[in-house]
Amino acid sequence: MGETASHVLDKILSSGELRGSRQWTYGIDTVCFTEAPIHEFNSVFSLASIAADESQRPRYEPYGVAVPKHWLYQQGGRPVIYDHPGAIEDYPVALRHRFCPYDPQNAIDFTWEREWRVATSVLKLDPKNALVIVPTSAEAFEFVYGYASEEADVDSDGSASGVFHQPRWLAVSLDMFGLHYAPGDA
Repeated sequence: MGETASHVLDKILSSGELRGSRQWTYGIDTVCFTEAPIHEFNSVFSLASIAADESQRPRYEPYGVAVPKHWLYQQGGRPVIYDHPGAIEDYPVALRHRFCPYDPQNAIDFTWEREWRVATSVLKLDPKNALVIVPTSAEAFEFVYGYASEEADVDSDGSASGVFHQPRWLAVSLDMFGLHYAPGDA
């Protein structure tokens, strides 16, 4: 069994970067995002609790990092190109990382993901343009304050009065939107 989604998110926030993969992008290091509405993912995340075994679990977990689309575009992010599986050879190498097979007659349809991709081995995240997504408000609190730096707090006369925590990352929990997952789901 691999790392938990929570542990992977912890590694992402520690490094401040997303690492590209070549797994579905024809040998080109690529970082992938979705702009699918969160209510669609509620159904996907819920499938984890009814999967017969690990091999049938969906590849998505209720953890992630959201970024504004305009920021992603500035980093080179572009929408995936959905086309017939055999069409990949018609695309220039520079566009192949954006290619995603589409053949609904043979149950190949990932258009619901509304995927965007950035061709890069490493995408540095900007905490001012990132929102951490976790299942519970308790986890959101832990991620926000777990990565916060302690800053000296001073009174108006300049004397030290203690410390305060300056968050590096902001987080939102899915349970605040009425989306709940059993502890074994993620």
